[in-house]
Amino acid sequence: MKTISLGIAFAILVFALLAPQPAKAVTTCTFTMNGTMMTLDSDCITDETILVPDSYTLDGAGYTITATDPALGHFTGAVVKNEGATAHVTNLTVKALGLANICDAGDNRLRGIMFEGASGSITHNNVEDINQGLSGCQEGNGIEVRNAPFDGTHPETKTVEITHNTVLKYQKTGIVANGDVEVSITNNYVGSAELPFNIAANSIQLGFGAYGAVNNNEVVGNQWDTLSVPQWAATAILIYLAGDVNVNHNNISGNGTDIGIAAYWSGTVNVMNNTIVRTIDELVDNVDDYGIGVEFYGNSGKSKVVRNTFKGWNEAFLGAGLDKVNTVTP
Repeated sequence: MKTISLGIAFAILVFALLAPQPAKAVTTCTFTMNGTMMTLDSDCITDETILVPDSYTLDGAGYTITATDPALGHFTGAVVKNEGATAHVTNLTVKALGLANICDAGDNRLRGIMFEGASGSITHNNVEDINQGLSGCQEGNGIEVRNAPFDGTHPETKTVEITHNTVLKYQKTGIVANGDVEVSITNNYVGSAELPFNIAANSIQLGFGAYGAVNNNEVVGNQWDTLSVPQWAATAILIYLAGDVNVNHNNISGNGTDIGIAAYWSGTVNVMNNTIVRTIDELVDNVDDYGIGVEFYGNSGKSKVVRNTFKGWNEAFLGAGLDKVNTVTP
């Protein structure tokens, strides 16, 4: 039988104690569990994703979860995410603080509240500062719902209600729905990313097969105030390779917004009864000719733009579908 001397054993022990140890996730978040309700106990911080178990409701009870970078590496993924096929998140504030400006892809992209492959609701939340500072990384979505596939087919559609939320100072998109999802995005306030020199941001986006309604929201648009090739544009609402979408009764504003509502290669897109306003000053958006209220290209022939009020745009409308009952003022 092999033996080991006491001195060697002591040396091995000391080495093991001094050797770098794997970093452990740090979270101060605790919850009270009652049936299928998980209620946040207090304001807290986390450096990893908080998962909502299948069929549970996360009730923030008015408290805040703040994402921070771990001791080693950087924060990746969503701050709050579903774990199963159904989830609900309500009465919660989600923030990020001082995150490193490091770009990630796929599941590691930064999000505030994310549903992936899940139905449910995201209601009465505040989502703020989901960004990496003055970053151009294509991530940092305030609220994101997504479900494969992303080719416009609908084998197992998920349905999500996104209502009465406030989303501020995100990085790429305030509220985004992509893939095989039906969404009702209503009665939200979505501000600007406030990053005109760093990223072409969008306040609300439906894309890659997503369909549904964007109604009764207050939306502040974005501007890309940097010369680029091609010349990118930022938006208030972007509909891209989506299904049928109704955009009704929204108040859209913004200082130097590039495009109010942009709809490209989608199904029937109806833009009706919206107020679409752009303000401008000499400090913003002087590098390009954008300033378009609504731009349509490649959508279904049934799409239409009716009974909207446009003000302050270089061009109120580009593309097919403009009806004469819109009101346009300089």
